[in-house]
Amino acid sequence: MADLLDDPHDADVYGTAARRLEGARYIGFDTAQGITRLTLNRPPANVLSVEMLEEVRSALEALEYQKEVKLLVVAAQGKYFSAGFELGDHLGDRAYVMLEAFRAIVEHLHRLDKPSLGVVAGPALGAGCTLATSCDVVLAAQSARLGHPEIKGGVFNPVATALLPRLVGRKKAYELILGGGALTAADAERAGLITRAVPDEKLETEVAALVERFKEGSAPILQCTRRAIAGGLDRPLTEAIDHGEDVYLNQLMGVEDFEEGLSAVMGRRKPAWKDR
Repeated sequence: MADLLDDPHDADVYGTAARRLEGARYIGFDTAQGITRLTLNRPPANVLSVEMLEEVRSALEALEYQKEVKLLVVAAQGKYFSAGFELGDHLGDRAYVMLEAFRAIVEHLHRLDKPSLGVVAGPALGAGCTLATSCDVVLAAQSARLGHPEIKGGVFNPVATALLPRLVGRKKAYELILGGGALTAADAERAGLITRAVPDEKLETEVAALVERFKEGSAPILQCTRRAIAGGLDRPLTEAIDHGEDVYLNQLMGVEDFEEGLSAVMGRRKPAWKDR
């Protein structure tokens, strides 16, 4: 992997993150054909302990330096996507560590230049809901439930209080966080919390089809485009356009695949991406 990193410092940071992932107990993390899969695997409910959060955080740190990646898929083994934080981690000094690690994960997902796809096949509750819906695109099985029951246990998720109003609007965010309820996948789609609700038996097929679409793209072009969208989200319209133009003129046009894409369209042929 080091040969894919232009800066020796990047190689050092990547190496440190990768070493922390050696022997990971609670997640799967692998890359093939430009697709990285991060899989939660802490049965029975993929409860997010501090140790598991640190593994996810290390995975995302390592991913920042993998220039060949076209898509990050965040999914889970078992019947749950995730039931949220480990209850004991809300107490004492572990609460600070838990919140800091989770905030870092969501911030990594936000600034990552690789597009991300959340796949929710079972309940995604509390921090599990926030993790899934922090992805750029989210597909959920119709039988899945998404919500924030934390208030019933006398706590709340600080990241959710900041993220949910941006995703579903203030009124729905108040209802979800203060009411402690959960949405069906169909209702979550209508609220803008997820991209699409999919019949359970079609979820795998729909995910595979979407992954194939990303595989057909150019890694640096996908990354530049994602950077342009994400960087403008919290800016006024004119500043967001300025940001998009800056990425286009100063980053996208310097990508080798930029000319190949245009040539392919004009020549009515399929582009031969070099992913650089």
